[in-house]
Amino acid sequence: MAEASEAPGGTGVYRRACDQCRVRKIRCDKEIPCSNCVSAQRKCNSNSLLQKPRETRHRVLISHQYERKIDSFEARFNGIEELLRNLTTSINSNNGSKPNTASTTAEPRPVYNEPRPPSSEGDKQPQQEPFEGNSSMTAHTVFASNFLKQAVTSTPLGRQLSPDFQNALGSLQRIVHSQNKKSIPYDSKFAHRKPLPKGGFSQLPLPPTEVVLKLLREIKTAPPMTFMMSCAFISVDDFVESCRKVFFATEDYSLETFIIVNAGLHHLFEEKSVTGESMSEEFVKYHYLCRDNLETALANLPFFFHPKKEMIEALLLGVTYSIGISKFTLAWELNSAAAGMCRTLGWHRLSDTGDEINQKNASTFWFCYTLDKSLSLRFGRSSIFQDWDISTPRRFGNGKPDPLQGSLETWMESSRIQGDMYEHLYSPAALSRPAEQRVEIAQLLVVRLKQLWQQMEGFSAALKREKRAMVEARVQDVRDQEWRMTNLDMMLKAGEVSHWTALTLVYRAIPSVHSSYNAECIEAARTAFRCHEECMNLTSSSLFAKIGYLHWTILFTPFTPFIVLFCHVIETSNMDDLKRLAQFVTSLLPALSMSQPVERLHRLCQVLHQVAGLYVEARAKAKQQDKEEMGMLGNNINDFDMYLSQLGLVPRQTTTTTTTTSSSSSSGSTDFGMLVDDDESAQQLAGWFSGNSHVMGLMEEEDLSEFLLDVQ
Repeated sequence: MAEASEAPGGTGVYRRACDQCRVRKIRCDKEIPCSNCVSAQRKCNSNSLLQKPRETRHRVLISHQYERKIDSFEARFNGIEELLRNLTTSINSNNGSKPNTASTTAEPRPVYNEPRPPSSEGDKQPQQEPFEGNSSMTAHTVFASNFLKQAVTSTPLGRQLSPDFQNALGSLQRIVHSQNKKSIPYDSKFAHRKPLPKGGFSQLPLPPTEVVLKLLREIKTAPPMTFMMSCAFISVDDFVESCRKVFFATEDYSLETFIIVNAGLHHLFEEKSVTGESMSEEFVKYHYLCRDNLETALANLPFFFHPKKEMIEALLLGVTYSIGISKFTLAWELNSAAAGMCRTLGWHRLSDTGDEINQKNASTFWFCYTLDKSLSLRFGRSSIFQDWDISTPRRFGNGKPDPLQGSLETWMESSRIQGDMYEHLYSPAALSRPAEQRVEIAQLLVVRLKQLWQQMEGFSAALKREKRAMVEARVQDVRDQEWRMTNLDMMLKAGEVSHWTALTLVYRAIPSVHSSYNAECIEAARTAFRCHEECMNLTSSSLFAKIGYLHWTILFTPFTPFIVLFCHVIETSNMDDLKRLAQFVTSLLPALSMSQPVERLHRLCQVLHQVAGLYVEARAKAKQQDKEEMGMLGNNINDFDMYLSQLGLVPRQTTTTTTTTSSSSSSGSTDFGMLVDDDESAQQLAGWFSGNSHVMGLMEEEDLSEFLLDVQ
């Protein structure tokens, strides 16, 4: 082929062979015209553009550029490799212990003694405190703490404080201060969740199939009480079918099915583990295993739920589990999600067609409604469901006639009244009404509560007749039926505790002339203490029943009688009520080893009782001092009373008062002045009612040592 050459003169322009020479493939001298074309007398032309040849590649320079790029890539890869190495080391160190420690151990132990998984950086971010309204227990303790600190440390008594008194006051002060910094990290909601395997939740370990099959056969003949209460909206047959989908899976099953199965088995194994059977240690292990699976599944629920029956059931089972471990904030969140799905599916507007599916949906809806109203009062928040927006027939239970049905329906009506208590007595709208209207509404609520209790007593009498007939007829499995009837008796007594607790809260909304609490409120609180003592005696043979009662009655429903009598002791030095506080604290002792929430409640109530006792003792000693010091003390006590009134727990003073004490009754209560106007009455009521929130919120804290000091 013709080659390019440089033109004469060194112009740097290179020519190629002419077109004629190229076609004939002969050598061309690249002149214009070329010698071949001149000899042949042809026209010499070339269509090829004159161009400069390609520059010589500088391979060395380009190699240097490549090397720089390669060095850059290598540095980046080294950084990524280092990050991965650190991440792997961190994961290995966190998982250094054997997996599923809580599930593989056979030793029964408190849930709270097990290690918690480490929180991620995102979990450590500060969170805003959840809103708690006027129906909590916070204001009571805020009042007690500030009042006692002012009452003691600002008087001559302050120079004689014992270490126990200082510790007690310090504990109360920490409780008050914790209001402003309280947060509930996401990680603490699911302390026992496990990392998801590569294959997802379906790869998590499950109890042995043969053990589950035996358990399912038993519950089909005699469903346990725990299952019937916690899973009241799920029939035994439906639960068995869900277990079949998981343990004999022929296709993929949903996350909600996995939650339903593990929640149900969690309750069943928990009850089995405390019955004293030969396999109780194995049942404890399976109980922890199902608990871990349940928390792992709940922690991995999607942000957006697809509204369907199984998802609502899974969320409600998560609610009952959360209440059982005193995670009431989590219970509120899950129940709110379930309530929204119920409304999306129109379950609040179901018609009474007699259709079995509608009946099951109605049962699930009313279970969600019941929890919504109870949580509304507990947190001081408006409920999600409004009675004027509901047309679904009232139907509760799992579809089978059972003595438990009446108890559940009574619970539903009681929750409805609790919702009305918040809406009409303690909500912002209620507190803006004149005091006369609130008093009138409170009296109507008292009537409703008493009517409901009459229905409960009739139901109790019917149960006792059925129990006697069953024993006389010597029906099969009398022992199981007797056990169920004993638990029903406990439920009835627990209902009585809730009844008097609710009455205490309603009576508190009625102003008193000479004291922070009217006589009916104090008497209702004392009756609640008596019923609590009877219920604890009734459950003395069953620690499991005792813990269930404490979790669902004392912790779930704010036990305001304790705070009422505590404040009454501070106000009147009533020694009988001080003894009642001591008896309540002592009654919790048998359940401490099996329940962390009960242990927290015991420690908190113990501190409050000891503070009250020490304060009464200090006031008694003050009366023995000389007149000069008594005058100083009297002035300071008046200041304490004013400080107390500013916290909203006693009526505001209008005149100078005189402090008196009583050793056995409330007749010697402090005269705190005359009735105040509507605005001040509403402010005092709101302040008192909001006092429960923070105290009961402490039941969700993993460690109370930050707030409570040891008091001997």
